[in-house]
Amino acid sequence: MNARAIEPLAGPFDVRFELPGSKSYANRALVCAALAGAPCTLANVSPGDDTALMLNVLADLGWSVTRPNTLSRDVKLHPPRPRTPPGSRFSAGAAGTVARFATALLCALPGRFELDGNARMRQRPMAELLDALRGLGATINELGQPGCLPIAIEGGSLRGGEIVLPGGVSSQFLSALLMVAPALAQPTTIRIAGELVSKPYVEITLEVMQAFGIPQACIQRDGYRSFRITPHPYAPVGEYRCPPDGTAASYFWGAAAITGSVCVIDGLALNSPQGDVRFVLALEQMGCQVLQPGGGLGVSGPASLGPVRVDLSDLPDCAQTLAVVAAFAEGTSRLEGLSTLRRKETDRVAALQAELSKFLVATEVEGDSLIVHGGARPPTEPIATYEDHRMAMSFALAGLKLRGVRVEHPDVVSKSFPTFWEYLARLLPPTQKAR
Repeated sequence: MNARAIEPLAGPFDVRFELPGSKSYANRALVCAALAGAPCTLANVSPGDDTALMLNVLADLGWSVTRPNTLSRDVKLHPPRPRTPPGSRFSAGAAGTVARFATALLCALPGRFELDGNARMRQRPMAELLDALRGLGATINELGQPGCLPIAIEGGSLRGGEIVLPGGVSSQFLSALLMVAPALAQPTTIRIAGELVSKPYVEITLEVMQAFGIPQACIQRDGYRSFRITPHPYAPVGEYRCPPDGTAASYFWGAAAITGSVCVIDGLALNSPQGDVRFVLALEQMGCQVLQPGGGLGVSGPASLGPVRVDLSDLPDCAQTLAVVAAFAEGTSRLEGLSTLRRKETDRVAALQAELSKFLVATEVEGDSLIVHGGARPPTEPIATYEDHRMAMSFALAGLKLRGVRVEHPDVVSKSFPTFWEYLARLLPPTQKAR
């Protein structure tokens, strides 16, 4: 069995470093660059599979995608030459952002396209986005199950108009629509039905759009209830730099919390649009000290952790990390706002319950909340990862504290953070690194 053993720390660590770029920023920047249609360099691009898949979409559209070398996180993009026919078949793999963003992008560009994904992506929800795009004029046909990939798209069919979009499934639907809306011939109005989930990701979308030349005046909004976008061309951008990944930072802040250590991540701040940086505030409730040195954000872990009650609806990708941290708290924690977790790479709520039970940690589910009773013990068997990168990275933290933690299929981290294990090794004291 392919499993990675995690060695407990011999003592606390005190580290400060920068992380690779956020895939959330990179994939949005790639869509905006495609709509701008001009040469562009993206700096500090995420090295993960999800961003590679979005780069493949541009390459299949005829774009030249080059890196200075195989280790570089800078990508040079050059638009297709005149009369270069785009490809017709595209793959989103296992990437939800690619599936949603590419669907909208292909609807806005001329051509006939088919978009597919892996077996899990064919199960993940797309119906609300497909209906919204059809409401704006798009011609889309499902080739399998209704409301799911694979789909056939008549490119260039979008025209604009007014639609209602359910807000409770994925904010990626809204982000996809917002990015293509300025490129349409008519104004677009998007009204949100119900409460929008994962709101910070919409702020990331708007920030990237503005960086690529869409002025604030073109986007009139009523909070998260409605958005009206008037047509405006995207502008050429010589270089766009992706900020560090706030979600990736959560693993190292969580590690500091569990082990009573100190970790500062450069390039992040509490006022970042990345909602996941607010993970440090949840750790603060558990007894950590939040650190804000110039140019960075971090935590200092306490001698013992207290429980937490927190709404994670704006930072759902941190739920697994916090659940593992809560397993080491003295008391019972309640993680709320987890309604979207069952529709991710796996059913993350069920997966958390199954794997925490291996640490003799009792859990309960009440509605969209997960209750975690602290008191983790060495695990009884290897940790399954369910083809989910965040399960692997979150449960690796437990191995820094307890003996016997072995993470199955550790390479799954390549989806978002292929160098995760190298960064985790930075937490080891010099005597352990030398072994």
